[in-house]
Parts: sequence; C-alpha cells; structure tokens
Amino acid sequence: MTDYKSLLTGYPIYIATKEWQRRKNRKKRINKKWLKRYGTYELNLMPHNQIVMMDNGVIWMTKRTFESLTKSAGK
Repeated sequence: MTDYKSLLTGYPIYIATKEWQRRKNRKKRINKKWLKRYGTYELNLMPHNQIVMMDNGVIWMTKRTFESLTKSAGK
C-alpha cells in the first residue's frame, strides 16, 4: 500500500487541469452569478490516474487524481 500522505507533502504539486468560465459578463457582480449558474469547462492536459514526477521535484497530476489521493490520504 502506498503512503499517499507522504507523497503529497514532500514535493510541490501542479494541477494539470485548466478551467475557464462558460459565459462571462463584464460586471463583476453578474459574472459571479453566471459562474455559479453556468459553471466552467475543464480541460485535462494529461490522462487521469497518472502521476508524473519531474527532475526538479515537481509532481504533475490532474484535479480528479489529486482529489482521489487526498481522500485516500485522509486529509
């Protein structure tokens, strides 16, 4: 069994999921309401359940992989 808590605390983690808003408005107040109503698009820059460790000690993973690891680590 892998100790996910030590994996998550040892190195900086970069999330490889890009999010942007579905609809935008120039007014900040209305834009916040539209974000809540219409949500966001997500683009994963790498496959799920794949963890990539770079040479400089940086861990890359998707948002869904990070959430599953934190749930299994008990954070």
